[in-house]
Amino acid sequence: MREIAHKNKGQITDTPERPLTNRRESPILPTGMSDEDMVRLWLETKSTGRGRLSPTTLAQYRTEAERLFWYARKIDLPLSAWTVPDFNGYISFLSAPEPWAIRARGVRRGTPEWRPFLGPLADSSAGQSQKIVTSLFAYMHRKGYLAADPASDLPTVGRVPEDTPPRFLSPASTALIRKVVAAREIHTREDKLRQARDSFLVDLFERTGLRTMEAMRANMRDIKIESVPAELLREYPDAPPLQWLLRVIRGKGGKSRWVPFNEMAVSLQQYRMAFGLPPLPAPDETLPLVMTVRKVRRENHVSRMRAGFGQTKGDRTGIYKVIKGLCGEAIEWAMNNGHTFDAEQLQNASTHWLRHSYAKTLAKAVANGLEPRAALDNMGHSDWRTFQKYNDDEPLKRALATARALRDAT
Repeated sequence: MREIAHKNKGQITDTPERPLTNRRESPILPTGMSDEDMVRLWLETKSTGRGRLSPTTLAQYRTEAERLFWYARKIDLPLSAWTVPDFNGYISFLSAPEPWAIRARGVRRGTPEWRPFLGPLADSSAGQSQKIVTSLFAYMHRKGYLAADPASDLPTVGRVPEDTPPRFLSPASTALIRKVVAAREIHTREDKLRQARDSFLVDLFERTGLRTMEAMRANMRDIKIESVPAELLREYPDAPPLQWLLRVIRGKGGKSRWVPFNEMAVSLQQYRMAFGLPPLPAPDETLPLVMTVRKVRRENHVSRMRAGFGQTKGDRTGIYKVIKGLCGEAIEWAMNNGHTFDAEQLQNASTHWLRHSYAKTLAKAVANGLEPRAALDNMGHSDWRTFQKYNDDEPLKRALATARALRDAT
């Protein structure tokens, strides 16, 4: 039994040999392709070209492939022999896996006790998994590897999302976090660096609305300080002569954009100086925007700062854990000092909540004259309906406007 290693995400293992009842030879594929070869090709295709998947989305596709092969081994039936009932059974299994398919927390990948499930998938997660594996079977059929697609005609429309407002951290909650970070006792250089980094992270997400992966991918050289041309100064006479911008090289959907960064100018300079860097980044500086406080050792045993935050993990969980830790620290400090706080907000908050906090600020700016298109571009959204969720009073205003119009019409 062969094993397929894939980047940072464990392994996909071959299923036992069985008669391939749905197989056929394709004129556009190499001869002798196996199910595992087809999945490799599918993932390679998804990661190729200008419309390729982001690393985060591609990692999810790999995870789904791993689950799929694990299940195929357990039912002792390769993917290319699946019938419609086999595929339907897998989709049902995602939402209600048997107890033997669920692993305990803390079980490490590669051990005999490891399983690809921690419990039943949430409705939205199961729907996304269904879409991904459906696209895999459709790909194998389109390329001529399968004679028929057992996943075709299965409804793929997810449930209608609940009309719930986005969750965010209030100004009072973020002010509390900043106060707690500033009040820390500093005993070592690492304490000082952690304090500077944590303060910067709160500012970064609340004042720019970046997604976690966008912050992870950003480098110092992506920050630009542009002189404002005279014609624009005439149009915006109260504008400063210099404008700070951050380029998001590859946001959601592979799109790039420029984000206003003036609100981060002071915070960035303080953060850099705490790390022993010049206050302004150089145009060719390759340091990551989010740096770590941890150290590594060179071969000559000279200690140095690690180049990138969370470098050993290679994903966004490091920043997420920092923000969650800051919220927990704020709760503990507030309880010990008799400070009032919103426990529900702080217990459940994440980096995305801070992004929503920025979006709510933009929604107020739109009400004060900011072009809606500018607000969408700042957030990296393409649909105004998505942004409308941040307008808390929109349904009320619409109701009042409707009532007024109806009165005027009678």
